[in-house]
Amino acid sequence: MKKSRKAFTLVELLVVVAIIALLVSILLPSLGRAKDLTRETICLTRLGGQMRAIHMYSAQYNGSIPTGPEDPLSSTFPYPGMPDDPCRQYGTNRLWIGMLRTYDGSGVLIRNEMTSAECFFGPGDNSSDPDEELAKLNDQRAEDAYGSYLYRQMDQAESANIDSPGCNDDGMDVRAILMDLNSEMPGQPTRRNHSGRRVNIGFIDAHAEGFDNSEDTFTLRAEDVMNPFGRIDEILKYADSL
Repeated sequence: MKKSRKAFTLVELLVVVAIIALLVSILLPSLGRAKDLTRETICLTRLGGQMRAIHMYSAQYNGSIPTGPEDPLSSTFPYPGMPDDPCRQYGTNRLWIGMLRTYDGSGVLIRNEMTSAECFFGPGDNSSDPDEELAKLNDQRAEDAYGSYLYRQMDQAESANIDSPGCNDDGMDVRAILMDLNSEMPGQPTRRNHSGRRVNIGFIDAHAEGFDNSEDTFTLRAEDVMNPFGRIDEILKYADSL
């Protein structure tokens, strides 16, 4: 006569379920962090690629980095409300000027040095608009297109020459060229790369490195809405000090 197999008791099943739930609770944060690290690594790779493209560009233009609109030989065009100041003196994440149908800032690299416009958009960008901004850029629409990275241009620099950019207003050597843009200013899309906790920075020697941003050291905050360009200056100077 066959012996009947003993079934799990309710208590045993509850214990198994509890163990599985515990393991899931332990593993999920690790999996989430692994995804974050992957996005940060891809972002660093894209920043490094842009820095190498900037060096390639400068080799063709007597050492000048790209400045908008178009190239160092083109005329300047002011930001709205700033008729006396050329665009190239302000750090920006604008890549395309829709009204002029021309590239701006690091967007100039799309013409020759960058193989894909997608490289201007970070995988850790959790704003609501990266896909739409990429479409504007690819389609060359009559609307401005903005990327995930803040590009320095000549902001807080004495020249646009990659070998001798000079010093910022605090007397420090210009080092930082590109970085993740984090912005919480009202009136525009909120942009938080890597949830705002980290910021990747591309330096003038073409390497890229990640830094802590848990205290919003590199963030355009809500209180900066009246002076965003001054805040960008602060961010650039802090990045130069690293």
